[in-house]
Amino acid sequence: MAETAFSEDGKYYSAISQDGRLRIWDTETNVLKQEYTPDLHLSSPPCCLQWIAVASTVSPQKGSRRKSVSEPETQCIALGTSSGKILLYSISQAKVETVLKDDKKNYKIQSLDWHRKYGLFSCSNDNYIQEWDIQKSTIRNKYNINIATNNKQGNKVSAIRIVPHNQNTPAKYIIAASWQVRLWRLHDTDVSVIKCLGHNAAPRALLTIAQLNKSCWLIEGSQTERLLSFWDVTITEEHLPQTNGEDTLPTKRQRKKSISAPLIPTPTYNFVLEDAPRIIDVELKSEDNVNKLSLAAATRSGVVHYYGHMLNGASSKPIKPSVTIQVTTEDAKPLPLQCCKLPTTGDLLLGYNNGPTLLFEKITPDLKTKTQVLIRGESKSKSKANQSNEINKVRSEKQNDVTYVEPMGGVSRKRPTVGGKVEVSMEARLENLTVDVKSRSKSAVNQNMTKLLMQGLRSNDKDMVLSVLQRDETGVAQRTVGALPPDHVPLLLQQLSDMAACRTVQCAAACTWLSAVLKCHSALLLATLNSNSSDHLARLLAIFTHRRSHLCQLLNLKGRLDLTISQRSSSDEIVEQQPVLEYNDSSSDEEMEIDRYQSGSEHSWEDDDGESQASHSDQSDD
Repeated sequence: MAETAFSEDGKYYSAISQDGRLRIWDTETNVLKQEYTPDLHLSSPPCCLQWIAVASTVSPQKGSRRKSVSEPETQCIALGTSSGKILLYSISQAKVETVLKDDKKNYKIQSLDWHRKYGLFSCSNDNYIQEWDIQKSTIRNKYNINIATNNKQGNKVSAIRIVPHNQNTPAKYIIAASWQVRLWRLHDTDVSVIKCLGHNAAPRALLTIAQLNKSCWLIEGSQTERLLSFWDVTITEEHLPQTNGEDTLPTKRQRKKSISAPLIPTPTYNFVLEDAPRIIDVELKSEDNVNKLSLAAATRSGVVHYYGHMLNGASSKPIKPSVTIQVTTEDAKPLPLQCCKLPTTGDLLLGYNNGPTLLFEKITPDLKTKTQVLIRGESKSKSKANQSNEINKVRSEKQNDVTYVEPMGGVSRKRPTVGGKVEVSMEARLENLTVDVKSRSKSAVNQNMTKLLMQGLRSNDKDMVLSVLQRDETGVAQRTVGALPPDHVPLLLQQLSDMAACRTVQCAAACTWLSAVLKCHSALLLATLNSNSSDHLARLLAIFTHRRSHLCQLLNLKGRLDLTISQRSSSDEIVEQQPVLEYNDSSSDEEMEIDRYQSGSEHSWEDDDGESQASHSDQSDD
């Protein structure tokens, strides 16, 4: 039961989705070309598909000669549904042109196969093979390949493949895969088992036929096994039907005998896979009388195995892949491979998912290595870098006027147009890039400081930014920030907020540069309060507030520590203390006169006191 398939030329890729829709991609342009939703796609969804080529004819109009004009073949997709109908979807018309159905039975279509020589065959759920006449939309022949067995569940046919041959016989040969893979011969209404090709325990089998000259091979796999078997199914003369009039229809006893044959079939080759296969494709070429096999298998794990092998005899040892192909992004994110196809050009067609889209690409397998990794898609970091590069390119295109300033206050020279030549020596340009204030004029130094700061902010180089911001000079900071473009101000504020949280020296320099920013770009900061600049300013305010709140406590702590240390040092050492006041007992003439005057005044005060007391006593006697 195939759900995905390539067209014969590999130009289109078709798949049936889980909701029953048919999707068709153009592998050359990576475009989803068509999408078709069948009627009753939920109750009776399509379960298998097969690419076919239908020869379209145009009937003549009335009054003209009776002849049909044949047109080239048109590509169609045969869709087998669970209701027993087969829809023939035309790629050119983008619609269903024909509906094939069995009027007697409505069993689910399990598998479809088409060959240009033998036509369209289908297998239903009751193990009947129908041979269809597409032009008449009828069943040409019907074959019963049901075998009597106790395992009825495992006897259901999951896939069929037509085996082409070069024998002169009208018989047709088909491989049917159930719990055992068998080669059947269909002749008129007769059915017979020609060969048994091993067991298949999976409910779904993958069958692919490869033909070269008169030889034919089958590659068989299943959805639960990590092994591909390579069988020789070439039709020889001994496989031709009998011509003596005997009945060729096998009885139940003969069928049971064919099942219980003592000979155990073994494949010619076995190919090892990493995981169960999802889709396989094979191509055979003859080079220098040697048959070369090219096999590609896409697994459920999202890789493709490529095998290159020479058919030079049977081998019981499993064959490992020549190269394993993987697709990833630059961020090491795998892109799972969904399908593969071997075109006739010799390269390999791959289909992989990149997000919601399905992309196709042709590559050449590198047989020199065991693993071939393809880097596809774009990472997020790369896309951001491309955007920033585009922005920088736009800015550089806008700044067409470039001014070169010669050292030591020389005359500036201006290049008015892009590509214009300026006669400035290389030595002068190198000197112009120095950051030495003493050997240069202030204007040139400020321009160099601004360029150096811009370069450091763009590249997020901490060392380069600190080499500018650690210059704690108010004039240099104001001139440098004044020439800074507005789009660099948020980056500068971010660097200053980081410096403010560091040690005191860097915090002091950050204060100097922040004051210069507030003076030169205050209007810009007021206009962009809801941007990143407001966040950086809020962080700076919080840092400075925190530092100021702890300043008093730190000063008190420092004073107490200094006092404690000084007291402990004074207790250990005896220090001679100097007197605060020194009294000298030497006498002089001036001091004697002062003493006499002071003593006379004291006597006068005493006489006055005695007279006052006597007067008071006399008044009392009276």
